Amino acid sequence: MIYAMNEKLTMTLKWLSYVALFFCAVWFVFLCYQSYHQVFDTTGSHIHWEAKQNQVLFVSTVFLLYIALTLAVIGICVIFFINLIKGIRHEELFPKKNIRLIFIAAILLFLQTVASDNLDQAFISEGPAVIDLTSNPFVQSLILLVFGILYKMGYQVAAEHDLTV
Repeated sequence: MIYAMNEKLTMTLKWLSYVALFFCAVWFVFLCYQSYHQVFDTTGSHIHWEAKQNQVLFVSTVFLLYIALTLAVIGICVIFFINLIKGIRHEELFPKKNIRLIFIAAILLFLQTVASDNLDQAFISEGPAVIDLTSNPFVQSLILLVFGILYKMGYQVAAEHDLTV
């Protein structure tokens, strides 16, 4: 199936996948660095645990959710691009494994963006804990859901094409 495609576009997709994997590694390193300094560094932007005795549960929950969900999103991205690279090697442009990953990523990205939007408030707020909900998680997740549906349709068309050939 891939031989019918433009070989240059296939190579571009493969190299873009490698670039995306590199950015996932950079994102992971940055997350580790940033998290360490937010928890342990006493200068700059860090968690002031002593000033938030009434909000310790809120701050720690938001912070830990942000870390866990970001790690999960990074992991899903890495698995997606590895599956894509393997699929290209085996002449399968739309690996079936990636369909489920896209829909899982849409849910995780929604939750991660909500946690990310509330991270600043968790760090600077001195009043009662209030959850901030913006349009970002909805827009990002809807775009990813549309991409997932298009990807699934591409998989089905490719599978039909393979059966007719």
